[in-house]
Amino acid sequence: MRCQVGAIAVLIVLALGGCASSSSWTGVYHATVEGVTGTARVSASGDRVRMEFSSQRKTSVSILRYDRGVAWLLAPTMAVYREISLADLRRDVPLFFDPALRVNRTELGKELLDGRDTMKYAAEITQNGTTFRGYLWEAVPPLPVPLRWEDKRGAVVSWEQVVPAPIPSGQFEIPGGYAEAAAALGPNVMPRAGRHSE
Repeated sequence: MRCQVGAIAVLIVLALGGCASSSSWTGVYHATVEGVTGTARVSASGDRVRMEFSSQRKTSVSILRYDRGVAWLLAPTMAVYREISLADLRRDVPLFFDPALRVNRTELGKELLDGRDTMKYAAEITQNGTTFRGYLWEAVPPLPVPLRWEDKRGAVVSWEQVVPAPIPSGQFEIPGGYAEAAAALGPNVMPRAGRHSE
């Protein structure tokens, strides 16, 4: 019952245009920016998010701590990390798990998306001084994150396999044995920042 109440609270917060809550969930995140697609396995709990990126050449982990205003960029194969301000992350798409995210939306109607009932919106999203304009598809009933975001430049974000799940708090900490790295890791773990997305 407590889990159901928590899930309802999450949906209310999202419906009001915010994001993040005390519930925890996992999902798969896909972002396509300028023709390049990145995929991450995401675990989130309230204002803490862990994103695991894998490719044939490397694996990297980003831990976003909105409660501290920092991101830790981890290179597991080297057991090193770098701490940067969340404001310094490069991005071309909104980060829908940011508690400060603000969404103004206009309902456009129901639509099937990959066989699932959704509500489509024209949306303007403000995050850290950047304004994004595009279209948002939310599941009916809503999930902690939208199913899809598209802007007029062709940037696309989609989510799949979003499910409630307990997540150990240690997943949102720097693992033991990691050393702080030199600046070589850079903030390129996220897409580049754009002032406006139209």
